[in-house]
Amino acid sequence: MKVITDEKTRSIKPLGRLDTNSSNDLELALSEFTDNHQDIIIDLSECPYLSSAGIRILLKTKKMLLSVHAELYLTGIVPEVFQVLETAGLNKMFRFEANVETAFAKIQSTRKRMIETFEFEIDGSHLIYQSSGNDITAARLWKTPDIISYHELGFAIGFGSLAETGITVSNQTDLFVTAENCCGFLPVSQNMDADFRITSDPKKAGIFVHEALSFGHRPAGLLKLSKPDNLTISQLSKVIQQLKKEISSDASFVLLVVASLEKDSPSITVAVCNTPALQKITKEAELPHFEQLVLKNNDKIELFGLKFSLDRLDVSTMDLSLQEIIQKHLTFENILAVEPVNQQLSFTNPYVWLFLSNELTDGPKLRLEIETKTGLVFESHKAFLARQLYTDSSKLFIEQLHGGYSAQTFHVTSFDHDGRKMRPTVLKIAHRDLILREAERCKQYALPYIFNNSAVVLGAEYYGETGALRYNFVGIGGEASQLKWLTNYYLQSDLATLEPLFDKIFLQILKPWYGQPVLSTIAPYKDHDPTFTFFPHIYQTVSELFSISSDEQFIDVPEMGRMMINPYWFLKHEYARRRQSTISYHTGICHGDLNMQNILLDENMNVYLIDFSETRPRSIVSDFARLEAIFMIDNSPVENETDMIEYLNFMTKFYDVKNLVALPEISYHGAHQDKIRKNAGLILKMRQYAYSSSLQNPDILPYYLALLEWTLPIVCYTLPYYQKRLSMIAASLLCEQLLIEPA
Repeated sequence: MKVITDEKTRSIKPLGRLDTNSSNDLELALSEFTDNHQDIIIDLSECPYLSSAGIRILLKTKKMLLSVHAELYLTGIVPEVFQVLETAGLNKMFRFEANVETAFAKIQSTRKRMIETFEFEIDGSHLIYQSSGNDITAARLWKTPDIISYHELGFAIGFGSLAETGITVSNQTDLFVTAENCCGFLPVSQNMDADFRITSDPKKAGIFVHEALSFGHRPAGLLKLSKPDNLTISQLSKVIQQLKKEISSDASFVLLVVASLEKDSPSITVAVCNTPALQKITKEAELPHFEQLVLKNNDKIELFGLKFSLDRLDVSTMDLSLQEIIQKHLTFENILAVEPVNQQLSFTNPYVWLFLSNELTDGPKLRLEIETKTGLVFESHKAFLARQLYTDSSKLFIEQLHGGYSAQTFHVTSFDHDGRKMRPTVLKIAHRDLILREAERCKQYALPYIFNNSAVVLGAEYYGETGALRYNFVGIGGEASQLKWLTNYYLQSDLATLEPLFDKIFLQILKPWYGQPVLSTIAPYKDHDPTFTFFPHIYQTVSELFSISSDEQFIDVPEMGRMMINPYWFLKHEYARRRQSTISYHTGICHGDLNMQNILLDENMNVYLIDFSETRPRSIVSDFARLEAIFMIDNSPVENETDMIEYLNFMTKFYDVKNLVALPEISYHGAHQDKIRKNAGLILKMRQYAYSSSLQNPDILPYYLALLEWTLPIVCYTLPYYQKRLSMIAASLLCEQLLIEPA
């Protein structure tokens, strides 16, 4: 195989297939470039095939360059070859660019300073320091309590606590150090042992930090002895002071990662030097935890940190990058213990990576900025999830849309890294299981069927038991577009305006769901039991609210002037007795929790749906019955006893029908005529949709069971007392209808 090389751009271009026979030609060409510790470009634009032998050469070259802090660029890669790397999971390992010119320009713009080597002696020890070529950057100071990812911290020391649940954060402040994907912590309490955590994804694991100093990911250089020897902490401190003079560094803050190659007890230590600058900032920045550690031990302690005692430490790996050394040795199998740095500690044949900084910057200022509407409490775990979901943004403005029963939903205005306003999105935060289910069901049931505008899940992230979804909306206009809940239009519009809007939603946009019924066998009492979903505590709630026992079959209802069926007894006992009863009925894909907060509209009255966690095939009338409960109970105009009596007269006659097509008597003489007329009209719309979707099946019992699923648990909502009382009576009326039918 012919290989073209270009010394000027340090690029190599193989012409033809890169297989077992030709890979030696590439390796030979690479050998001429890999001896001076500089970046290399491999142009694969004319390489149509990449074998395992070729991949091994690329990996070997990448590994070698990383060890000297250089980079391998692959350019012009054809789709077939990229697919080979992607299938092997190697696509994230390599740096890809469109062509040689682009790669070379990036190398030029980010060209590292020449790597320098310094040799010096102190107290009879000969030492070698090799700079990494990385510029000395500001360390980050964190002093506002928050969850910070391992990746943001890099190599760091601080005080905080594990935040693995994502919500419950302990007030305990442990001393911790982080080293890429590993965190060691020493509890303040003497009754608890030191421990460590390893994460597979440092960006998604976090620590609740009270105070911390973080130094990033790239050390300034590596210090080692020219021949085997030991260094005490006191000697190491002198070495660092001398080194700073040798390299003309005014670094005020120094973090060390020390690999001690003692044969029987190797270790890796992460520690910060007790410098005057550290003592000063500890006091000036009001860091009480650091102050307790640093100032009270001013003259006694030269290094603060933690030591990881290891089972093994492979000396042959010391030429790898620090990140690779950490990942190979700070593992669950290899860490034997974590303990504080003992000032009498001696390091054997140490390799010392130094992180040097001459100033501190405010850590939070370099993060994605999150602003909230006045009064909104956006807790740390929510902000942590938002930062993972909005990596394309530099700033978020978050306002709560509504607090649902099982989730919280937020409107997010985001700005890209150049300050441009992006399209509006919705952030939903709930229990991990609900978010997992919603992401999957949106993909399974919404996107393949809804042809108008619907929510698109742009990402899902999880932390502990909490999950978050980022929604975008297909079809929405520019940045001036605004989304409003259907609730807003319901409250502000009359029936004549709402009817065509509801027709558009249910007869057009959602026709793929409701217009394709499938005859199935269903168990309605099992499918519509609210204690199986969000409301297992309904019996306790009713007992506390109304002093009603779910074991009493009848209850006295003064508002109705008679004894009535106890709907919670019916739910507990009759549902259980009828649970295995089945009927033949039409099913379809239903939203499962279709309320007016899950339907949004833009300024052009385009419709958008969200919240698909409960979406699945079920009784096809389910969503329509769900909305009837909202119109009849949630939005009932009942504010006092007089309203209650008038409304019960209306509701009793309204539910005295035997099938879906029967027109109920609408008789209301109270003070809310317009509201009743609108609600009754919308309920009749729902029943028309139900009748049509079930292929003109007039049986009202499946509809009533779906209605009960959302009427019974209203007592658990945060609605006023009258609506809760009304829901109990409405549920009783419906149960009386069901008792007529045999189980």
